[in-house]
Amino acid sequence: MLPIDEFLPQIERHLATQSNLVLQAEPGAGKSTALPLSLLNAAWLKGKKILMLEPRRIAAKSIAHYLSRQLGEPVGQRVGYQIKNERKIGKETVLEIVTEGILTRRLQSDPEISEIGLILFDEFHERSMHGDLSLMLALEIQQSIREDLKLLVMSATIDTGMMSKYMDGAAVIECPGRAYPIEMEYRPASRESIVARVMAALRSVLGSSESGRYPHGDTLVFLPGQGEIKRCLKEAKENLGADGDILFLPLYGGLSLAQQEQALVPDPSGKRRVVFTTNIAETSLTIAGVTCVIDSGLEKLLIYDPVSVMTRLETTHISKASAEQRKGRAGRTQAGRCIRLWDEAKQRSLRDYQGEEVLSADPSSLVLELCMWGAGNYEDINWLTPPPEAHYRSAQNSLIALGLIDSKNKATELGIKASSIGLPPRLAALLLKAEGNVETQIAGDLAALLSERDIFIPNNGSDIVARLLALQLYRNDRSAALKEYPLHRFAVEQLKTNALSLKRILKRSIPIYDVSLEQMQTVVGKLLLFAFPDRLGKSRGSGNGRYQLANGRGVFLFDDDPLYGSEWLVIADCDAQKKEGRIYSAAAIEFDLALENLENQLVEKELVEFDPKKQKITGRRVTEYGAIQIKSVAMTEIPPEKFQQCLLQVFELRGLEILNWTPRCEEWLGRCQWLGQHLKSFPELSKTNLLNTLEDWLLPYLANINSIAELKKINVFELLLGTLSWEDQQTLSTQAPIEYQTPSGKNVAIVYDSQQGPTVSVQLQEMFGEIESPKIAGGQIALRFELLSPARRPIQTTSDLGNFWKTSYFEVAKDMRGRYPKHRWPEQPLLEKPGKSIKRR
Repeated sequence: MLPIDEFLPQIERHLATQSNLVLQAEPGAGKSTALPLSLLNAAWLKGKKILMLEPRRIAAKSIAHYLSRQLGEPVGQRVGYQIKNERKIGKETVLEIVTEGILTRRLQSDPEISEIGLILFDEFHERSMHGDLSLMLALEIQQSIREDLKLLVMSATIDTGMMSKYMDGAAVIECPGRAYPIEMEYRPASRESIVARVMAALRSVLGSSESGRYPHGDTLVFLPGQGEIKRCLKEAKENLGADGDILFLPLYGGLSLAQQEQALVPDPSGKRRVVFTTNIAETSLTIAGVTCVIDSGLEKLLIYDPVSVMTRLETTHISKASAEQRKGRAGRTQAGRCIRLWDEAKQRSLRDYQGEEVLSADPSSLVLELCMWGAGNYEDINWLTPPPEAHYRSAQNSLIALGLIDSKNKATELGIKASSIGLPPRLAALLLKAEGNVETQIAGDLAALLSERDIFIPNNGSDIVARLLALQLYRNDRSAALKEYPLHRFAVEQLKTNALSLKRILKRSIPIYDVSLEQMQTVVGKLLLFAFPDRLGKSRGSGNGRYQLANGRGVFLFDDDPLYGSEWLVIADCDAQKKEGRIYSAAAIEFDLALENLENQLVEKELVEFDPKKQKITGRRVTEYGAIQIKSVAMTEIPPEKFQQCLLQVFELRGLEILNWTPRCEEWLGRCQWLGQHLKSFPELSKTNLLNTLEDWLLPYLANINSIAELKKINVFELLLGTLSWEDQQTLSTQAPIEYQTPSGKNVAIVYDSQQGPTVSVQLQEMFGEIESPKIAGGQIALRFELLSPARRPIQTTSDLGNFWKTSYFEVAKDMRGRYPKHRWPEQPLLEKPGKSIKRR
């Protein structure tokens, strides 16, 4: 008996009277198996069918086979499934298990879904973008035209409160799972590679089970991605499986379904298995015989960059919910063991739930589907979790450029066709824009090639044309193709199947043509431009493998790549790393062909800019495609308005110092700033203010200037004076004077120090007879005097001369007489004649 069994009557009663339900059932409860079977003959269905959404193809197929065996029937009788390129559904089928793309197409093409009474959303915690979309569409159908439609969302780990609220207050039923005790072990992270740490854990697992301490079962190893799986497989086969008693298997989405299925069933000869997997094995899939889980705690996510409209792959830590799902795999059939390659402190810091795909992935397909649904306005959509608005707008712009939607967020005729193909929008556009039989044949092969994993084994270059030629030879002579090209046999067979499927979708009966290398290169470059117009790349220089893309990003090729040295490329796949991304698949294209296909999108403009080497402003007429400069011709004459506009930009970058900015200018501006701070009637002036008003006081005098050398010949000081009225100039002269005249008649510069205020540095004897400190700025501020010794060193600083003569002068004079006996230090300084400090003979 499964834990879900005692909850089945409650679930049936609720669905009989209510429209929506959220079921939280822990791993092993039987929600994906026992529950669907129990609902097949529910009276409230009134003879209608059940649609069950499974996010992963292998899970959909596996569950369909399992349920059919439970009924003693072949798949396709009462229980069927439909996944990409595979359909097992018959006239008697009442439970259809489908993947996300299939369900979306079903809802789009037949919004009434009159044959369907219940939609089950399994493993909804995965929060895939199209899973969210399908639930959104189903709720809208339910609320508008199908009040009788039932919706049941199921998951082991999900925020049930959020789901209940989104589904109009749906009830929540919680069901425990069936799990045996699992012994936990945490291993703190180290500087060793993830492969080395996995191998160390695996050695301990295999050794301890041989000793009898732990059950003698299979081991499931969770790794972030395909690369880590392949490295672990190689290491394990070389160092742990020499005697052949252990079977090491991979399990990830890029494998064929047949290869994936091999990892799900026990070995017929009874060998122990170690399955290296991604998060594909986290839920839904039951891998028989597993008693131990080794968890790296990592997963790989595609992160969308809305600026470049590209994605990059990032390795990140899993959530607590995912960790629990993975752990549960070890205790499905008996007591087990789970080794986590992180410590308990890290476990506490993990986020609670898995991140929603819609927050990080490319939303182009989602946007196209919403525009098809008539709900393309971001603000009006009933989001479960909204994507970042910048991502959504970026995807809209990309779809408009592809011709799939219009500026009013309506799907075009091309967009409607593209949506029905089941390919990403770019590849659908490529396929639909092909003309003639040869182009269409190549387009089908190309779209199929780019939608699945690489048919070449790793590190064999990025050339798409080479792969299509390999496929062509494989069709004609399989053994010759396998000898000549580094082909993955399973991958190329899958490619053939997918290409044939696309032909059927297009309803085109096209004979297979043998295409020459030259023709293939021409057509592939053209077709790729249909799909990736923003990824046309121009070499940054001969022989360096670095390219400037039209979208503004930089990418590179390794120097052993067959395409290295090509001047122009169209890039189908690359990563969007922060500096420069690596090119994974591309094709060379002739410049003239690229120009022919992009002619209507070229932009011509006059570019006027400052040349720091020549120290002058230069002009060019340029032709651009996005961030790529196609053509550049020097301008013989620069229009005055463009020249002055460029000058303004130069001033913004270089400041006023690029002018003939003399110390006199600096001193004048300092006086103005100081006076403006203390005299409200005086205008406020600063470098910022002057830069903001260049068009008023400077640009009218620069009409015939075209170099920095000529600019520096201008008498800037005279132009600065012109910024003040005659009255303000007089005020500046009297209230913030340049100099102070001592009682002896000597003129001494006033330094307008921003911290200390206006200061005069003068020999003490020059000030004899000055009764008090003079005041400026309308009598508000007293001058500050720095009184100097005969050696021109400061001996006293004061802004109150009157008090100085009465008090501290006498202490200063007493000290100075001893040090400078030949100089004047009188007892009555105010009666003394000002002038030189030395005594007269």
